[in-house]
Amino acid sequence: MRYLSVLLVVMFCHTAVAKEAKVVRVTQGAHPYVVDLIKLALSYQKASYKLRYVDNIPTQSRAIRLLGKDNGIDIFWSVTSSERENMARAIRIPIVKGLLGYRILVINEENQKKFSQLNHISQLEKFHFGLRYDWPDHSIFIDNKLSVNEFKTFTGALNMLKSNRFDAVPISILELPDLVKRYQTYAEQKLLLYYPSAVYLFVEKSDQALHSALSSGLNNALQDGQFEKLFDKYFHELVDELELERRTLIELKNRRLPPSAPLENQHLWYQQEVKNEKK
Repeated sequence: MRYLSVLLVVMFCHTAVAKEAKVVRVTQGAHPYVVDLIKLALSYQKASYKLRYVDNIPTQSRAIRLLGKDNGIDIFWSVTSSERENMARAIRIPIVKGLLGYRILVINEENQKKFSQLNHISQLEKFHFGLRYDWPDHSIFIDNKLSVNEFKTFTGALNMLKSNRFDAVPISILELPDLVKRYQTYAEQKLLLYYPSAVYLFVEKSDQALHSALSSGLNNALQDGQFEKLFDKYFHELVDELELERRTLIELKNRRLPPSAPLENQHLWYQQEVKNEKK
C-alpha cells in the first residue's frame, strides 16, 4: 500500500511537470495584434506556452541584443534587414503582410496643391522629407535620392514642418490615423508611397525549438485561415477607412530588404488596387 502511494505521488509530480507551461518572454507594451499572433502560432503546438512581459527595453537595437539572455526576451519583432538576420534567427513570414511599407505624407494643409498632381518618384526629389534617424525608411529615402532631414520626436517634427524646415513626414498607414487624431495634424490626400517591407518575428540564433514552434504555427494559421482572420480583425477597417484605392501609388526601391524575403508568395502580402505611378 505504501509502495502504491509513493508511486502515485511520483506519477502525479511527473504529470504536473510535463504539463507545466513553457514561459516565453516578450516586451511589455507590444501591439495587441503581435501578442495575439504569437499566442495563435504557439497554440498549434502540443506543449503549452505562456507569455511573460518584460519592462525596460526601450529600443529595438537593445531588444535584439537581449534575445535569449537571462535578463532579456525570447521573441523580438521588427522590420527585417540583413544585419538583423545575421544577429538573430528570423521566421520569414511578414506578420503585417507588408503594410508597414505603405506611407502617407503628413504635410501642412496649405501645401496640398504642391502634391496633388504628382505621379512619379522623380517629382519627389524637389521636396525635403522629415524622418527619424532610426526609422527604416530613413535610409530607404536616401537610397532613392530623396532629401532627408532628421528629427528625434514627432512633436519636434511637427514644429519643423510648421516652420517649413521640411515639406512632409512619411507615416506608416498603421500609425497615421492615431497620429492625425492625437496631434490634430493633416494627412496629404492624393499620394500613397510604398516600398517592400517585411516585419518578422525573431528569436535567439540557437533557439531552434522556439523558431520551429513559431514557424510551424504561423504556417498552420496561414493554411487554416486563422492568420487572415486575425489580420482582418485588427487592420481591415483601418485600411478601408483610408481609401487607398483612390490614391496614386509611387513605389520606392528597398535595396535593404534581404533577398530571402518571400516576395514571390503573394498570399503573404497585402494586395491593394491603387492608381499606379506614371512610368
